[in-house]
Amino acid sequence: MRQFVSECGLDKDGCVKVMGEKFHYLSSVLRLEEGDMLHVRLPSGLLQPMTVARVDGQSRTLTLSLAGAAASSSENGAAPVESAGRFRFHLFQLVPKPPKLDLIIRQAVECGVSSIVPVAGEFCQKGNVESAVKKSSPADSRWQKVITEAREQSGSPVQTEILPCRKFDEALAFWKELRGDSGLAFVLYERSEATLPVHAAVARAGGRCAALKNASGNADIAVMVGAEGGISPSELERAGRAGFIPVHLQTNILRCETAALYGLAALQVAVVESDIWKLNG
Repeated sequence: MRQFVSECGLDKDGCVKVMGEKFHYLSSVLRLEEGDMLHVRLPSGLLQPMTVARVDGQSRTLTLSLAGAAASSSENGAAPVESAGRFRFHLFQLVPKPPKLDLIIRQAVECGVSSIVPVAGEFCQKGNVESAVKKSSPADSRWQKVITEAREQSGSPVQTEILPCRKFDEALAFWKELRGDSGLAFVLYERSEATLPVHAAVARAGGRCAALKNASGNADIAVMVGAEGGISPSELERAGRAGFIPVHLQTNILRCETAALYGLAALQVAVVESDIWKLNG
C-alpha cells in the first residue's frame, strides 16, 4: 500500500503541515486536493489515515488532518495499522558501482531492512568506495531521498537508515557491538565450498533462531553481500570467525544487485517461517 512518509509528527491540533519539496510532491505529482485522503507514516512508525484539509499555493503549504477520529494532541491518538515485526534485518553490502548501490538500497528498503551498511571490501574499486563514503555522510541527502521514495512506494513501516561506510573489519566489529552475544549473521558466497544452502544454514542456527523468537524485544539478523568481484576468501574466513554463516544460493550466478535482493528475501522467509518448515535428512 502506498503511503506518504512525514518528517514531522502531529501538532497540538492533530495536523501535519507539509512544505517545500514535499508540498510539490503532494500537490503537483500526486495532485491531491482538499478533501482527498491518504495514509501517512508518522515519525513514530504509526500509519495514520489523514485528510487534505488545506492547500495554500501562495505559502506552498499543505495541511493534513486526522481522518475518521477526533483531532489528537499527540501521536498517541493515531492507531497503528501494522507493525514492523520483531526481526530486524541489517544489510552489510560490499560497495559496488554507484548506480548498482542505489538500486540495492531501494530494493532493501522495500524488503524492510532496518539498516544498510556500505562496506569497503578487498575487491571494491577505490572510486566506488569514495562515492559511498560521501553519500553515506549526514551532509549528503541523496540516499535518504531514495529511502523515502521506496518507503512511500512499498508502504514499509520500517524506518530504514543508511550507516556510514566502513572498512571490512570495522563492519565486523560494528556487528559484534550491535548484536552482543545474540543475533544471527549470514554471508552470501558465490562458491559452494564450505557453504550451506539457505534452509540448511538457518537450520544450523536453529537453536539461536528459536531463542531469538522467544526472547523479548527485537531480533537482529545480518546479511552480508559482495560487490561485483564478490567477497575474497580471506574476508569470508574473517566473517566466519565473526559468526557469519556462509550461504550459497543454489541457482545461477547472480549479479551483486540481484544477489542482495534474492538473498535478503530468501533468508527473511527462511528465518521468519522457520517454525513451519522442516529440513529433510
